[in-house]
Amino acid sequence: MPDGAAVHEHDHVVAETELKAGAIGLPGVLMQSVTAIAPAIAGMFTIPFIVSNAGVAAPLAYLGAFIIAVLLGYVLSQFTKHMTSVGTYYTFVTRSLGVRWGFLVAWVYLLFYPVVVAQVGSFMGDTLSSTLKSEYNVTFHWWYLMVFLIALVAYTSYRGIELSARLVVTLGLIETAIVFALGVSGFIDPGQGGINVHWLNPGNAPSGHGLFLGVVFAIFAITGWDAAAPLAEETEDPKRTIPRAVMGSILLLGVFLVFVSWGQTVGWGTDRIGSFAGSSELPAFVLGHRLWGGAWVLLLFALFNSALAVSIAVMNASARFLFGMARTGAMPTALRKVHPQYKTPVTAVWFLTGVNIVLGVLLPIVIGVSNVYNLTGTWFTFALAPVYAVSNVGLFIYYRREHPDEFSWFKHAVVPALGIVALVLVVYESVNPLPDYPISLAPFIVLGWIVVGIGVLTWLVSSGRAGLLRHAGDAAADRMESDEEHTARSSFV
Repeated sequence: MPDGAAVHEHDHVVAETELKAGAIGLPGVLMQSVTAIAPAIAGMFTIPFIVSNAGVAAPLAYLGAFIIAVLLGYVLSQFTKHMTSVGTYYTFVTRSLGVRWGFLVAWVYLLFYPVVVAQVGSFMGDTLSSTLKSEYNVTFHWWYLMVFLIALVAYTSYRGIELSARLVVTLGLIETAIVFALGVSGFIDPGQGGINVHWLNPGNAPSGHGLFLGVVFAIFAITGWDAAAPLAEETEDPKRTIPRAVMGSILLLGVFLVFVSWGQTVGWGTDRIGSFAGSSELPAFVLGHRLWGGAWVLLLFALFNSALAVSIAVMNASARFLFGMARTGAMPTALRKVHPQYKTPVTAVWFLTGVNIVLGVLLPIVIGVSNVYNLTGTWFTFALAPVYAVSNVGLFIYYRREHPDEFSWFKHAVVPALGIVALVLVVYESVNPLPDYPISLAPFIVLGWIVVGIGVLTWLVSSGRAGLLRHAGDAAADRMESDEEHTARSSFV
């Protein structure tokens, strides 16, 4: 269906795709992004690192990241209004700036989603191990969780998007409610310093550098809102639903993270915030013990729940991203195989399962299981910054060239430019000077990966294989959803 074709209110549009078109609606795709952000992990596990850098101004770091995410998410939503593609940034940048920029953006993007399961499995396994030992004297090796996560994620991703969507909706609602309740409890029974808004003053941060580094990590904490886009070809009314899911997840989780970080620091006591990051136990657990007594275990459950949900969500996104690249020639054609019954990109799922196994073993060995979360979280932000910046430039060109009748200087020039400026400022300030080891490795890992990507691209061009990318900017066509398809889809997802 061409752009601009009339669609009546009772009609539903789906993609022409080998995947299961129209399988999920707004609830499923919204919670895909919400759980990819991982409310419980972002709302409990990222806070100590951010407080260690930003101090009492930690909620301000989340607020800064929230504003930047709004600017960046708006750019993605503008692309998805006109293009339906599992390739997302790969497709959008190729369409606007050309195949070479599209390939490099996709290459850098691979440093993010395919690494998340290994990241989550290691740090959450380590947390479960230490907590169960100290609280209940139960021996639980961290890699038990890694094995469980990899197996569960492989199975759910193999079986179909509907099963994955139902799980992420249910798990996402549970974890969000529990962590929100912890934030509320912090305000009800505040620690030393009482309820205050000291966090609004940047001068209350230990240093400007620390605040900026806090924002970098907070950007990682809220990252995941783009996970809705790779599900576009399986979403009902994707050109309406995906933009709503992207912006809806940012607004919901942005407010959520500012609130729960404020509630936890108030509950801890802003007058003794220095002990927050230095706590030998996760501060959220310490607060849970004080405020909830034996019910603190709900917080452990929320973290475990979040690990399951985010792992499923990122597998959904990364498998479809690889599938989209393979379909256009940028990846081996084997990765475009779709299961005949479940309509899932089955080869991409198995390939990523192998990646999860390798990284799940390799990362803890190389940098230590306790360092995996903070290092990967920081490099995720450094990797995504150029992806977002290049995409913002592409949006301006795309609308000027392909949709001049809709072009707006504010929407398609000012907003993307503000996003680029914010990214450059935050990244520069966070590496000047470099943070402590091993976090200091993050920018060099990303730079090294970019250099390798440039080498691969140079080889493709010099060997005459660049023609394989000629379809990289192709987006899926639209068609009307049949009554049978619409009836078969559960309204729950």
